[in-house]
Amino acid sequence: MRNLLITLIALFVGAVAQAQTPTPEQANIRVAELLNTADYVTLSKELPAVRQMVIKPLLALADALVAHCEGRFEDSNRAIEEVARYPEELGHGTVFGMSNYAIINHLCLENYSQGANIVRQLLEALPDTDDAEESRRGLRSLLSWMQALSEREKVEVVRPQSDVAIPIERRPIGRGEHLIVKATANGVSEDFIFDTGCSHANFISREVAECLGVEIVADSIITQGIGGKGYVQLGVLPEMRIGDVVIKNPTFLVAEHFIPEHVEVKGMCEAALGTHIIRKLGEVRYERDAERMVLPAKPSTTEERNLACDNGTYYLVCYQAGEQLLLHFDTGNVKSQLSPRYFARFQSHVEAEGSEVERSRSGGFGGVVWSDVRTMPRVELQVGSKSVNLHKVAVDMPNDTPQVNYDGAVGVDLLTASDMVTFDLEKMFYRIDK
Repeated sequence: MRNLLITLIALFVGAVAQAQTPTPEQANIRVAELLNTADYVTLSKELPAVRQMVIKPLLALADALVAHCEGRFEDSNRAIEEVARYPEELGHGTVFGMSNYAIINHLCLENYSQGANIVRQLLEALPDTDDAEESRRGLRSLLSWMQALSEREKVEVVRPQSDVAIPIERRPIGRGEHLIVKATANGVSEDFIFDTGCSHANFISREVAECLGVEIVADSIITQGIGGKGYVQLGVLPEMRIGDVVIKNPTFLVAEHFIPEHVEVKGMCEAALGTHIIRKLGEVRYERDAERMVLPAKPSTTEERNLACDNGTYYLVCYQAGEQLLLHFDTGNVKSQLSPRYFARFQSHVEAEGSEVERSRSGGFGGVVWSDVRTMPRVELQVGSKSVNLHKVAVDMPNDTPQVNYDGAVGVDLLTASDMVTFDLEKMFYRIDK
């Protein structure tokens, strides 16, 4: 999105230069700057106070991206329809690019038929050139996914009206651990990683799919893994059970191998429970010492949002030494790890407190990635009104790969660093209870 918005400031500074007072001009420039830097978290905080001053094309774009960031996917798509009215003011590239957000919104909402219609429109608009071939392959893959699910019912979670306790295992894996829940389908139980970093579907190996009786409904689906892109199949089940919770119509991305065949990880299971189910569980309370997750009968009163969404991926908004951080909320990650952007922001602190540079390996679907890291003995994060300490956190050094626009990822150690935490991917909050 950043590339599509790179000219916004130039477009809109001229548009508001004739304003009667400097206040509207400053408001429009500020909104354009936040869009240009893809800082939708800050934009969501500042936009309400200035929205009456913002010109309509810019406001429509801001509303679409803020709504997506806040997990309000239907509102985001309504605003994207408004954006489409301003191709001359915003640029055809920006309007075209917002179609990608509309597709992600439909994926998150499981509106597969509507999403498929947009994908078809994008395919028709692509030029018949070699340069567009990669985009064409990706869109055709996405179309296969959405067409295969367009006639199916949405995922539904059926649960008792009382508090529901789900046993959870802390399983040591490599340099950290996974949180494991047991799921049952067709009389067969399998271990699943509780994985807030797994978007849009569960992720399982072919072996697990065959054991659970998953029906394959589409092939050659392109997905992104830690080591690059790969092909998977799309599968479905009528229902799956986790403790006393029944999950109807779950979907699965089925890989030949969950991790590379040549990589051996002791204790690794080959299934991940993804956010399309976790979001519908609603409020989840993790109780570390009781080794369980609880779905409360009575949810918390409304919390201030401190989770954000971008392209269907969830992020935690927290603070270190008063500086705002944006961290991928990924409970499928065995340990938290900070990005080169974090290093650039806190370089002197990392060099003073961290270890010497060493090589570190990360693995998952798509392969294994080696990186140079410095390890911080302790990182203190402010989450809401409370702080939490993470220990032995690796910080990636700058490298030749494109820099991400977030500060790293928090893994299982974020949850286990507190006695009790509560989070909700629909209401978009994470809270440290004690």
